[in-house]
Amino acid sequence: MKRTEKLTREQLNQKVKKTSERLYATIDESLELMFTSGDDWDQDSLSEFLEMMDAETADKMRETALQMDTDNDDPEIFIMKNESVTSLNLVTEPADGFIIILIEDDIHLTGNLFIEEYVTLIVTGHIKAKNIIVNGSLFSSGSLSCNVLFGASANDHQTYIQGNINTSLIAEDGHYTVSEGKIYSQYLLSTHNTIEGKSGRLIENKALERGNEASVLIPEILDENGYFDEVSFLKYIEIKEPEYLFL
Repeated sequence: MKRTEKLTREQLNQKVKKTSERLYATIDESLELMFTSGDDWDQDSLSEFLEMMDAETADKMRETALQMDTDNDDPEIFIMKNESVTSLNLVTEPADGFIIILIEDDIHLTGNLFIEEYVTLIVTGHIKAKNIIVNGSLFSSGSLSCNVLFGASANDHQTYIQGNINTSLIAEDGHYTVSEGKIYSQYLLSTHNTIEGKSGRLIENKALERGNEASVLIPEILDENGYFDEVSFLKYIEIKEPEYLFL
């Protein structure tokens, strides 16, 4: 990952706002917590919020909040130039806290796009890849097209696409996924949150939304108790098409 330029929050806002007022409003609301110093949170409110997170994310957010309180240091924001046409893995370095990455271009990949849980990716363009795995947050002013779109973030991040979403499988396991346009997919799998197409949603084949997972999904992607298993799912989609996930 090549970080070419560091931005302030105001510079980020100006760049995003120039592309799309709607995208700017969505991002500004979502990122407000990341730019809130420890002085703006009372201890009870912060503790209550962190209880909603998984343990690892809560620890990192607590550490980041303490750093911001002592150093007055906001999450770092970078412009990134994507030079890959195969795969793109967006992950933090050991010394990083939460980071925000802005790509001012389309993303076209023959392989996968992966976004780590401590990364927020903002794209002022369209996104196309084989599989897109979002553990952090993804915002795009364009449309998104891929084989599998999967979000999993303990319900504390989101995928926001201003255009349409076209997939073979759109899935979430604790991750809000929304398109301002329409969602077109052959299959849908939603276990703990919501997949929303504000202008419509067309699912051609099977859709599972908080139902009996064992009655719809193959045993290979379930745990010993019959519930969706993320690790097994991610391995399976690398070797099989989405249709084989369903009974």
